[in-house]
Amino acid sequence: MTISSLGDLSQSYMVQSRSTALKQDIQRLTTELASGNLVDVREAIGGNTAYINDLERNLTKLDGYDLTTVEAGQLTGGAQVALEQIGSLATSFRDSLLTANNSGTSEVPESLIAEANANLDGVIAAMNTEIGGRSIFAGTATNSAAITSSEDLLAALTTAVSGASSVDDMLVLAEAWFDDPAGFESTAYLGSDQYLSPIPLSERNEARLDVRADDPVFRDTLRNIALVAISNDPSLALTPSQQGDLIQKSIGQAFTNSDAIIDIQAEVGVTESQIERVSVSNSAERTSLELARSNLLSADPFEAATELEQVQFQLQSLFTITSRMSQLSLVNFL
Repeated sequence: MTISSLGDLSQSYMVQSRSTALKQDIQRLTTELASGNLVDVREAIGGNTAYINDLERNLTKLDGYDLTTVEAGQLTGGAQVALEQIGSLATSFRDSLLTANNSGTSEVPESLIAEANANLDGVIAAMNTEIGGRSIFAGTATNSAAITSSEDLLAALTTAVSGASSVDDMLVLAEAWFDDPAGFESTAYLGSDQYLSPIPLSERNEARLDVRADDPVFRDTLRNIALVAISNDPSLALTPSQQGDLIQKSIGQAFTNSDAIIDIQAEVGVTESQIERVSVSNSAERTSLELARSNLLSADPFEAATELEQVQFQLQSLFTITSRMSQLSLVNFL
């Protein structure tokens, strides 16, 4: 009769190897119970890594789009607040022009000149709005203010219109200075001649904020307010009758400016709606991708708990057997 047996060293190695494997299973199952995800991804997907890699890649792209969507929302929201302020100041100034014109005075009241200066400061402050340290009305020159100070603008405009023999000439010279690249564009506007680059929201959508402080509607708003602000400047030597004429001819432009600002607000509002719509779409896509990944990689908690209990029992049994074997001796055997 042949008797086969394992040597003590081989037996010890076998027990140690089995113990290590059971401990690894316990660690794996404990991690799966805690995280809810399978540890061995390759086994779970049958070696087909292309699909899970595609899911992860799309989720990573959505993370990036989440950031750009938030950025776009902040920029358009800031622009909308600034436009509301500009529109409110323009409307208030328009109403003050109407009141002054209907009062029958032949010159610009001091109160209207003071309001013009205050409103000009307010409009310029709104045009210099920054979001996250980025100027939103300066085009691609986001690290620069969009418009110079009201003092510098008024000084340059006064120089440009000085020598005008009539209010009509003054208006023509003012319009020419605001339209001249060597005038307003180089002296008062501090931004870029390029709009902000489109902000990607998804693979198929992008948000555009094509609004700059040198756009015609803002130039007209600044010109209309600034002309009244300098109307009592001694260097211009406007007569009371000419001052009254300036008020009357500024009213029509004030109405036009108010309507144009509302149109820009509407355009920015459309962009805000687009950002919200794409954000909701991206959120739905993320939910779908995460569900697909969960179906592949999620661990069944009941199955993991049952298997963990079995492995713990096997390890405990192995320790018991090992302990009893270590107590065996020839004396006990005899």
